[in-house]
Amino acid sequence: MKYSSEQIKKALLLTPLPLLLWHFFFKFMDVDNVRLSLDIFSAFFLSIVGYSLVYLAYCILTVPFSFIFSILLNHYNYLNIWTICINSVIITSLFFFFLGWLFTGEISPKINYMESMEGEAPLKWWMMYTDITFIIFILFPGLCYWGFLILLKKKKSRISRSRFSNYF
Repeated sequence: MKYSSEQIKKALLLTPLPLLLWHFFFKFMDVDNVRLSLDIFSAFFLSIVGYSLVYLAYCILTVPFSFIFSILLNHYNYLNIWTICINSVIITSLFFFFLGWLFTGEISPKINYMESMEGEAPLKWWMMYTDITFIIFILFPGLCYWGFLILLKKKKSRISRSRFSNYF
């Protein structure tokens, strides 16, 4: 096996942090006049609470499934960037299907061409994969997960080399 289960857990828990920090940074770049007031502090506090809830939902909904897939792939030495990206697409698709079912009560969108109120045909479920920003949104956490795995593996090998270098 390439990675220990502890490295996989740490990498999975660190994975959404770059995406949340990136969004948090760009959210507060839109402030026109920077003055310290109660509004900025309350917005900052509410953002921290909101991002904490998103992180909690990520930890509850996606980490167990990703951990199971990662342990299985790691056991057969197939845990690499390609399988991580495929796993990211599968987990995200299941997550969006679950959210769609939760909010609409339908398992999949209607495929018939009944017109909606605006006179447009409803979108198909596969149309979300034609948007390049959506694909980047899916693959960015997978790439962060792979990067954290590599970083944690190098850190462990550096620590083990320093321990044994005293004896040789």
